[in-house]
Amino acid sequence: MTLVDTWASTAAGAFALSENNLYTVEAFREYFEHLRPDGIVAITRWEFRQPREALRVVSVAMQALHDLGVADPSRNFIVVSEGELDSDGIPVAVLAKKAAFTDQEEEAVRRHLAMYPALTPLYLPSGSEPSPFSDLIHRNDPKGFAATYAYNVKPVYDNAPFFFFTLKLKQVLKNAGEDEGIDWKVNLGVAVLGMVLLISILAVIAFLIIPLAFSRAHHQPPVSLFYFVLLGLGYIMVEIAFIQRFVLFLGHPTYALTVVVFLLLLSSGIGSVVSRNWQIERSRLWIPLLVAAAAITILVGLLPYLLNALVGLPFAAKLVVSAALLVPLGFIMGMPFPGGLATLSYSRGSVEWAWAMNAGASVLGSVLAIVIAIQFGLNATLACGAIAYFFALALSRSLPPKQPAT
Repeated sequence: MTLVDTWASTAAGAFALSENNLYTVEAFREYFEHLRPDGIVAITRWEFRQPREALRVVSVAMQALHDLGVADPSRNFIVVSEGELDSDGIPVAVLAKKAAFTDQEEEAVRRHLAMYPALTPLYLPSGSEPSPFSDLIHRNDPKGFAATYAYNVKPVYDNAPFFFFTLKLKQVLKNAGEDEGIDWKVNLGVAVLGMVLLISILAVIAFLIIPLAFSRAHHQPPVSLFYFVLLGLGYIMVEIAFIQRFVLFLGHPTYALTVVVFLLLLSSGIGSVVSRNWQIERSRLWIPLLVAAAAITILVGLLPYLLNALVGLPFAAKLVVSAALLVPLGFIMGMPFPGGLATLSYSRGSVEWAWAMNAGASVLGSVLAIVIAIQFGLNATLACGAIAYFFALALSRSLPPKQPAT
């Protein structure tokens, strides 16, 4: 794979926020398993003055080799750059072999390097100049090395496939500082995401929380309105986690976005209509809330294995599987909101506040979901959605009983 990714999103600072399942431990395990014993995986990535991208490729490949039973992969790598590393990035080729490189193979590489003096060896099995690559490989502990390295180069898994997010938490709000090259712009989107999260929080406080505190247009205590906040947070976190999880399963982000959003919104709308016909009251709201929370909790552990096992199906079959997973859950998730609104229908102003709080929580939750996914993984994002529904279940008792018609 030679520079197979486009930097088009870098102009908007979004490169670090894009998931990429080509560079995960699960992907590299599959690459190695498809090789003959003497086969080689060749990955070319851009690299910078302080290595992080090609270095992370080595980190991921090392972890995959460890998982496949290779205890010491120090002779399984050759790393070569196209000149001296700088802040704007130059191509670096990482050769990762399933078995150790032989002396004859390394000698062939050395002869090639001698023919092209512009090429610089960053790591050779028999020894090379000290570099972060040699430090990582000789330490033989990718996660331990990443903990002490300046950038986040720990192995990436399908649960959080943000390969290009290489900043550590202390660096997120740091200025560009030393350089203004591509080196810095790759991670610019992280700072933008943090600003959007902060602006969203301030907007919710300014336009919802503060006006609600001074408003007399509703007669319900604010605690009952937090039921609708939790529904908004839970729904959007589940939706975003599913979108990102289905990217690998369906094969393209556009398919994942279209299929997940369409199926969830359609089934949730049907669930809302059915709940109105069933006249779900406060005393029965716990049923869809508990079912939704329990189902999401089960999917936290089940979904990755299920989608991975079925990823080889034809696309039409994948659509059927997607519908089987999403439609029942969306149907149940569509019931708690109209059921809660029905209890407020007699109270002047409360329905409007419930809608506003739910919408504000959806906007805030969409940003928060990405932050959680980057830091803790998609499973954690989905688990947070389940937690939100469990808390909504607890708060459902704070809703007023439905008033009889007069």
